[in-house]
Amino acid sequence: MQGPASLVPLKDIFLVWTESSDQSALNRPLSTWSEAEDAIHAMAKVAPEHGYDKTGFRIEWADGERYEVRLDIARVVVQIPCPLAGHVRRALEFTSGRWRPANMTDERQREFLAKNERLCPGGAAWAARILDGYDLGGAP
Repeated sequence: MQGPASLVPLKDIFLVWTESSDQSALNRPLSTWSEAEDAIHAMAKVAPEHGYDKTGFRIEWADGERYEVRLDIARVVVQIPCPLAGHVRRALEFTSGRWRPANMTDERQREFLAKNERLCPGGAAWAARILDGYDLGGAP
């Protein structure tokens, strides 16, 4: 992994759509991971009591690279320090083949990765490149 000084910096995070009643961050750039996480925590406080709000984000880095992700925002999210950064990192780790959920066998992971490579050639390598060289916020 490259050192932090060599990471491609974040440009902006956009909340591109949401089911949340809190629309305050919609269509305006959030320029730091912290600002995005604060917006998510505000939305989580007004999320349905027994459900979640589907929300889409677009992350853009200084070199023009982009990543779009859907995050389900539930009230419990207020207890998670970095819900967006953590979700992005975990999704990239899964797509790159570096992590798998405990309930997934090695065989099922290989099947997923092979299918994903057929559908999105180079996807695993792209995920690994983003993990190793881009600012992904404060999530472990």
